[in-house]
Amino acid sequence: MDKKKIMNWIIAVLVTIVYLTVSIIFKAWAYSWLIWVVYAIYRFIAK
Repeated sequence: MDKKKIMNWIIAVLVTIVYLTVSIIFKAWAYSWLIWVVYAIYRFIAK
C-alpha cells in the first residue's frame, strides 16, 4: 500500500478507538456519533 492509504487506515483506527473510549467511559453513545460526522467531513475535505 502507498503511504496515503496507510495513513488513512491509521486515522480510521484512531477514530474508532477514540469513539469507543468516549462512548464507554462517558456512556455517551447518543452523542458520540458526532465523532463519526467530524471524521466523515475530514475524509471529504482530505480527498
